[in-house]
Amino acid sequence: VPEHSGKVGLSNLGNTCFMASMLQSLAAVAPLREYFTSGAYERELNAENRDGTQGQLARSYAALMRQMWFGPSSVVSPREF
Repeated sequence: VPEHSGKVGLSNLGNTCFMASMLQSLAAVAPLREYFTSGAYERELNAENRDGTQGQLARSYAALMRQMWFGPSSVVSPREF
């Protein structure tokens, strides 16, 4: 686990400071973070829901959490989220 695990900054992509603060807050909630970083959320995705995102939002959030907690960088750019 990287030394900076979870202690990363999120790049501001224009007017995204409110989104970044919300993502940082959610990343600090251990049960939620573990649910997404472990992949447990995959069992509950409903990819066939024609009105939904086919799980893309959950997958993007999980990828962001993995970058923040296990990635090599101390700054993460949440472009896909």
